[in-house]
Amino acid sequence: NFVLEMRQPMLRGFGLDYNRSLIMIARNDRRISQHTFERKVRDTLRLVDEYYWRLVEARRDIVITARLLADYQAIYEYLEARQQFDITPVQLSATLANLQQARADFVRRRANVFDAQDRLVSVMNGNNINLADATEIIPEELPQSPQIVMDRLAEVQTALQFRPEIREQELRVASAQILVGRAKNEEMPRFDLTWRTTFDGLAQNADKSFDELTRGKFIEYFIGVEFEVHIGNRGPKAAHYRARLQYDQQVTQLQSTFEKVILDVNLVVRALQTAFDQIVPSFEAAEAREREVQSIVARAERKDINTLTTELNARQSLAGARRAMLGSMVNYNIAIADLERAKGTLLQFHNVIIPDETAS
Repeated sequence: NFVLEMRQPMLRGFGLDYNRSLIMIARNDRRISQHTFERKVRDTLRLVDEYYWRLVEARRDIVITARLLADYQAIYEYLEARQQFDITPVQLSATLANLQQARADFVRRRANVFDAQDRLVSVMNGNNINLADATEIIPEELPQSPQIVMDRLAEVQTALQFRPEIREQELRVASAQILVGRAKNEEMPRFDLTWRTTFDGLAQNADKSFDELTRGKFIEYFIGVEFEVHIGNRGPKAAHYRARLQYDQQVTQLQSTFEKVILDVNLVVRALQTAFDQIVPSFEAAEAREREVQSIVARAERKDINTLTTELNARQSLAGARRAMLGSMVNYNIAIADLERAKGTLLQFHNVIIPDETAS
């Protein structure tokens, strides 16, 4: 027998949309995966930006600490040379304690450099460098402080256009809507039309039977109708109701995603402006502290213990002001990366292109 059969649903399972629904959902899942991958790359770039600037901050901070340690060492050596004249052992011991504390602080800040470097190497995950190598990373780019002119509404519009989280959630809403239509279709009774054609071949052996089959002399035709109705139909109705609830849930989640994106942009824009506003005061504070140190050194006619202590405190305040200025500039550059991430344009900001392999 050679049988050809065609079954055509007329109610449940009828229509091109129903038959293509699973294909559309799978296509949406693929697009969601692409947007998720893009978001992961964006988050990784954000970490690279932060760890790079933290490494810059740590290396500049070790320079500031080294200068302060050198000042402590110079003052201690000066006092040690005068301990036979006007410096008491208590004063010398107190200065030595401050010197040793400065050395311990230098060791801790030097360790911060290697910690920042290891974090950067870890998140980079490069083929030419790894944590097992004794490779030292020397940042070439220093923190910049040009003011970025921002329009909050324009930044929000850009974020709503480029953030992959929104595209992901929109695709989830579309898939949920397809499932609602599919569940609604499956709620209907089953009414199928069947057409069957059978070619028969009968003979004494298989070879002759096949010959009789190919001649087409004995053909059977069958037309059938199948109708099925579930009593109560509570299962499909419950599935339809669940699909509608899941669709409403995805729509609500989309609205929440919009609000979250707008909140992220507002916070980042405010943080970026705050970081920029802190640069000028911290720079002026560092300059004022430096002038204070120069003034103390210039006015000191006789370097007694009180004058040296005042100078040392001033130099310590100068180091703190320099660290504050460095931190403000680093935070400003990190805030720039945060703004690009919040807008969803961090990949374009770094000229990173993710090829779409499925397009070919």
